Amino acid sequence: MTLLPFFLLLVAVLGLWVHRNFSLAALALAVIAGYFTGALADTAALWIGAAGVMAWLHATRRGLQRVATGLAFFLFAVALGLLLLPGFPRTVVFESVVLSPGAMPYTLGLGFAKVVTGIFILAFMHPGRVRSWGELGQVLARVAPVFIATAALVMVLTLALGYVRWDAKWTPLFFAWALANLFFTCLAEEAFFRGFVQRELTQLGRNRRLSAALAIAVTSVFFGLVHLGGGWKYALAATLAGVGYGIAYHRTQRIEGSMAVHFGVNATHFLLFTYPALAPA
Repeated sequence: MTLLPFFLLLVAVLGLWVHRNFSLAALALAVIAGYFTGALADTAALWIGAAGVMAWLHATRRGLQRVATGLAFFLFAVALGLLLLPGFPRTVVFESVVLSPGAMPYTLGLGFAKVVTGIFILAFMHPGRVRSWGELGQVLARVAPVFIATAALVMVLTLALGYVRWDAKWTPLFFAWALANLFFTCLAEEAFFRGFVQRELTQLGRNRRLSAALAIAVTSVFFGLVHLGGGWKYALAATLAGVGYGIAYHRTQRIEGSMAVHFGVNATHFLLFTYPALAPA
């Protein structure tokens, strides 16, 4: 196994805070490396290129053309995220690890599909990002109360549902998990759900407060639905968490805000509770 394509993919993600062209160049190298190492196959490059073109078209269109390109990108991104398009095998970092007694086995796998979509959204559609450590500090301060409330409510819900139990722990695997979770999972999901779906829905109505509230609600339900593969308890928790992520994004208009809350909730789950969930009795 080689992780070179995913190292380059990480460079592409971090490059979003440097320059768009740097990020896209690193992404191109990651795709090339992916074919050489088996992390990509068949027509994956075609789907990646199509996603980039769709994102660029949406960013450069207005009126009905913008609506049409937005809908096309939405459907294509969902297909990519659900791995309905061929050529995106998973690269396993560690497999079937039981992190604590009574927990389901956990496998950390890496893939291109969702991350590529997130990169294109932030590169072409969502130019607003923090530009200094000072601004990042301000964003984190604004979302800190949102994180505390979201983490508390989500974990109380999962405890009440019997999905997890208190299980404070430490494992060196956290470092690999955290890197993949923050820069691949959280970035990809927040770019799509908050930076694209929620942002676009908010702009549809004339009453911005009402539009923002409805956008958060709709996006959160959709966020929960795509997590149904983990069971209804997981989907319900994801829906509630999505409300918190949506509020964090609305408060800051920065993807870093919702990413921070998302990662914070996930890290709380990983470090302090059963992860990923209690095994069936």
